[in-house]
Amino acid sequence: MTPITLSLDIEAPLARVWRCFTEPQHIRQWNFAHESWHCPRAEHDLRAEGSFNYRMEARDGSFGFDFAGTFDEILPFERIRYHLGDGRSTTVQFASLGDGRVRVTETFEPEAQNDPEMQKNGWMAILENFRRHVETDRTHVTPDNTVCLMFERDAEAAARFYTGLFANSHLNQISRAPADYPGGKQGDVLVVNFTVAGVACMAINGGPYFKHSEAFSFQIATDSQEETDRYWNAIIDNGGSASDCGWCKDRWGISWQITPRLLTDALALGGDTAQRAFAAMMQMQKIDIATIQAAISRP
Repeated sequence: MTPITLSLDIEAPLARVWRCFTEPQHIRQWNFAHESWHCPRAEHDLRAEGSFNYRMEARDGSFGFDFAGTFDEILPFERIRYHLGDGRSTTVQFASLGDGRVRVTETFEPEAQNDPEMQKNGWMAILENFRRHVETDRTHVTPDNTVCLMFERDAEAAARFYTGLFANSHLNQISRAPADYPGGKQGDVLVVNFTVAGVACMAINGGPYFKHSEAFSFQIATDSQEETDRYWNAIIDNGGSASDCGWCKDRWGISWQITPRLLTDALALGGDTAQRAFAAMMQMQKIDIATIQAAISRP
């Protein structure tokens, strides 16, 4: 079928437009045609021959599909070409107009099953959604503070484990080395940006030179024994090890405190309540909420 071309101008710097179009945490905010839909998952490997998979779903759960394919060309700040699983291709061009605006032009091959005009309207609605996101949303700004974690070679595996386990977590961006470096070769995964329990993080494959210790840890607050058990057991069962007072260590050496809010609240009260909670905690590895509750309830 005849390719369809769409174009619009966006009032934003080219770098911001590119970042919002290519980073998964932004794609999830605009990649749907109507407010009754959303994009709950966006994953990709942004390089030629890298794959992508963007999940689109009705918010009521009545329907959904994966928009998936392979990148054919990535020219940063200039052009993206990709093809879908059925072979249809799309080209997206980015052109700075020199007046603070960027023109985004999208040319796609429509599918045969649906009316081309309907497809054109749907793709244009998504592109309009993208413009609104770039021009009005401030989440495109790099966080003021990002936790940086060094790994020997498993940055991506670790980030995927963390984001698959903890609530309010997602994988944002995978970047590959532009040249050889002490910890790897050109094209290797170098940096993985992700969010874990709402905290911006960066994992770097830096080789075997830097080791983790308990001097740094994540503290994850929990509200139930089920939640506490789930996080603790997932870390231990994935090659981690148990420690004391709610601490455990994952297979990569990162320390985690899986800490019920009941315990932290009791310790914050001070006095006899804090002493009883503290004494009970000191006997534990994984925190048992019922035992803490019994301890602080004693007269």
